[in-house]
Amino acid sequence: MDHSLDLDSKAFSALGLEIAVETRDVLWGENLPHFRALIHRSVISAYVFGGLSSEASSVKSTLISETELSIVLSNDQDVQALNSEYRGKDKPTNVLSFSTLDDPAEEKLALQRGVLSLGDIVLSRETLIREAKEQSKRLEDHFTHLLVHGVLHLLGYDHLSEDEALEMEGLEVEILNRLGVKNPYELEGDRLLDGAIDE
Repeated sequence: MDHSLDLDSKAFSALGLEIAVETRDVLWGENLPHFRALIHRSVISAYVFGGLSSEASSVKSTLISETELSIVLSNDQDVQALNSEYRGKDKPTNVLSFSTLDDPAEEKLALQRGVLSLGDIVLSRETLIREAKEQSKRLEDHFTHLLVHGVLHLLGYDHLSEDEALEMEGLEVEILNRLGVKNPYELEGDRLLDGAIDE
């Protein structure tokens, strides 16, 4: 991946957070001209207000001074291939999160480097646009929601059980509210546990 740091490095360095952004589909810039600013505010808000989950916080050590993650802006074809390879679902989806917190090798590497890599978030442009239209949402708001959702996954949150879904959903709604985005689950009439986000 071409992990070029396109965001405000000063803002992130104050938190010890590094963001790498890779654009695999040039049409992202046409559909969302300000996607870099949206990434900046969404990721930093989720990182600050979400924090590491209780299970994941044990990975963070006093020896680790920085945290990094990457955002990949892609398309249906690429995301479908990843979804098929890693999840056994041969179809595109809106967002995929690849967390490294459960990888012992990554934890060892983090202690050696002093940098904790949270993982990658991959988004599909076509699915994002299609869902926003179907759900009558602003494209910017849906993009923001998927970014927040993806970052929370990298921080160790999940929605496999009712309790997990309630915790993660509540965090998402709180963070999105701070960003001026309406509760997406009220608009969808759906819940995380019921597959409101098909990742």
